[in-house]
Amino acid sequence: MTPELLAMLGGGVSGFVMKMIAAQSENQARLFDRMIQRQVAADKSADKANARGGVYMRRFITFAVIFAIVLAPFIFAFTSIGISVQQETTGFLGFFKGVKWSTVQGFVILPEIRQTALAIVGFYFGSSQVK
Repeated sequence: MTPELLAMLGGGVSGFVMKMIAAQSENQARLFDRMIQRQVAADKSADKANARGGVYMRRFITFAVIFAIVLAPFIFAFTSIGISVQQETTGFLGFFKGVKWSTVQGFVILPEIRQTALAIVGFYFGSSQVK
């Protein structure tokens, strides 16, 4: 091979490599711009959600659950209000099921209220760990 041919071949290869590097750099710049635009849109959405006032509803739900678990049992324990509780009864070989109602004194804490209280405690303690 002649030196001119080698110089032309080397120039072509180096031009191709440089063009490919420039194209990848341009693609990365466009990708970075799209990521910034996506983050700006997510920030705007979060700001709109925060402005809707959902914090007051969450605080009300938290207060209601804490009231139902902590304060209401003490209040209802000193009154003569009866609570009706439903129980399922099984009949012959479990085929003839029925419902029986019993009246108890005090306040019944349902499993749903306990689960909600656990979720609230986990949310507030978890969010306090992040700050």
